[in-house]
Amino acid sequence: MKKHKNKKDSEFNELCERAKKRVKEHSDEIQEPAAIDEAKLIQELQTYQTELEIQNEDLRHTQQELEASRTKYYELYDFAPVGYLVFDQQGVIKEANLTGANLLGVQRRFLINTPFLVFVMPKSRDEFYTHLHKVFKTGKKERCELQLQRKDHGQLEVLLESITRQDDEPNVGRCLSAVSDISERKRTEQALRESEERLSVILKSTMDAIITIDDAHRIVLFNEAAEKVFRCSAAEMIGQPIHKYLCKNLQRLITNYMKVPSGRKKSKQYMLSPKGLTARRADGEQFPFEATISHVEVSRQSLYTIILRDINDHKRAKAELKKLRLEKIYLREEIDSEYNFGEIVGASNAMKKVFKNIEKVAATDSIVLLTGETGTGKELIARAIHNLSSWERNVLIKVNCGALPANLVESELFGHERGAFTGATEKRKGRFELANGGTIFLDEVGELPLDTQAKLLRVLEQQEFERVGGTQTLKVNVRVIAATNRNLGEAVKQGAFRSALFYRLNIFPISIPPLRERMDDIPLLTNHFIKKFSSRLGKRIESINPKAMEKLMNYDWPGNVRELANILERAVILCEDNVLKPEHISISAQHSATKVELSTLEDAEREHILKALEKTGGLVGGPKGAAELLGLKRTTLLTKMKKLGIG
Repeated sequence: MKKHKNKKDSEFNELCERAKKRVKEHSDEIQEPAAIDEAKLIQELQTYQTELEIQNEDLRHTQQELEASRTKYYELYDFAPVGYLVFDQQGVIKEANLTGANLLGVQRRFLINTPFLVFVMPKSRDEFYTHLHKVFKTGKKERCELQLQRKDHGQLEVLLESITRQDDEPNVGRCLSAVSDISERKRTEQALRESEERLSVILKSTMDAIITIDDAHRIVLFNEAAEKVFRCSAAEMIGQPIHKYLCKNLQRLITNYMKVPSGRKKSKQYMLSPKGLTARRADGEQFPFEATISHVEVSRQSLYTIILRDINDHKRAKAELKKLRLEKIYLREEIDSEYNFGEIVGASNAMKKVFKNIEKVAATDSIVLLTGETGTGKELIARAIHNLSSWERNVLIKVNCGALPANLVESELFGHERGAFTGATEKRKGRFELANGGTIFLDEVGELPLDTQAKLLRVLEQQEFERVGGTQTLKVNVRVIAATNRNLGEAVKQGAFRSALFYRLNIFPISIPPLRERMDDIPLLTNHFIKKFSSRLGKRIESINPKAMEKLMNYDWPGNVRELANILERAVILCEDNVLKPEHISISAQHSATKVELSTLEDAEREHILKALEKTGGLVGGPKGAAELLGLKRTTLLTKMKKLGIG
């Protein structure tokens, strides 16, 4: 437009010069007034003046047209669908149209002389510099994609198409760039990639063979399941005619389906293949199958998808699944009979009663008191109750009350403040505080000192306490399970245990039978421990010699299940082959008994106690008494003697 204006100006100037020249020529010819015709001269001048006015009018009209054209050009330039920017060699914006300014979120007057780098995201800056350098170096049209950040911090992706322009100033180049927003295109491309990835995952994960063919019956898609079914790779199959791998009946079926008009195909989107069809694998083996055939239009191209399933494979899978289900049922029944509650093994009537009580009380928040001899598995019972309760997601805190020093019992249970006693250098949480929201297991609760029993009673009744040396009352929500091998009722009579605490703990007592009262469980327990210790020690013991089992069955187990576990662990260590033998079983002779000599378990227990009393001269307590010899508490032995009628 600027060149066009300059051309018009040049024509105007040329006309002026010609007019001046003619005036001068005629003025030279003018003679003395007396010698010329004055009227003729005036007429000629008027004619020239008229010509000049006409030419001036033409020039004004041309200038108006140029101005109108310039305005129209700027409107087209400003409102073009793409942004136009002009950069210098340093990437500074020298010109911009309105679309470009709007694209960057800046008013045009503030955009001029601003480095374009201000809008380029850090990861695209090197790419922009490379692009700019390339444009100025080659002078050819170049393009690149950049990530930009608008003034309002919004992000967009753009396509930059650039070429150089020589400016009016000598040796000063300019880069003319068209800027197109391609953010939506990029999002669409990303969505398409994700869709293709999902489709690829689906095609790979499906167990059915999926084959897509075109109008010419050529294979265009062949998934991994199809590779397994036909025993060949997709690379071998793509582009191949499918009829080589299908029986003639199916070939005719597909051909007829392809001939169905598009409208009818849409109303019936897929077709099930009839029974009795076969296909051919790459190695020539034929197999029965079932399939569906569907039609779809993709980019005006008709494609047909066959979803095919090998009936033999399907039957084998169903049979295998049925077998696994039966095995699961069988194993579940075995587990239910042996491992009813985790590590607790037993199928005797005595243990079934214990299991029923566990199930009943686990669903409640009630305090549970577990009673039984040492080694009967009270901790396992406590853990089973916790795992079956609503508290199972939270902690189970175990406290062995009998192992705590008398002067530290309260500190362990309820915590202490800093400086509460010598050595209390910092505040410490007690076991009840740590168990908040979960379960606390108080083992050997009968060994607690009387003053601690009073504080424990308050926690059980009000769920609150203070730390040792503290004044702040702490509230807790704790499920309490207590255990003892003592006769707490007898301890109450002797003044060794608070009656109020006993009654509070004794809401739901569960008595765990000693092993000698559940001898039927010994084979189950033996198998369990042999498997456990064999696995731990890296051995493969597959069975136990009948004589070894008889040896275990003829022992009265004063140490209960714990003693059985210890003896079997030693036996597994000693065993050098895959059969556990009698010589591997180390059992004390003084505790052996013969079933033929004893009519009942009670007789065996009575006989055992009487022998111990005989050895100690009738002394029950003390270091040389029968209780010490039998490994029992004095009160426990007295209770058994009373129960068995031993005076």
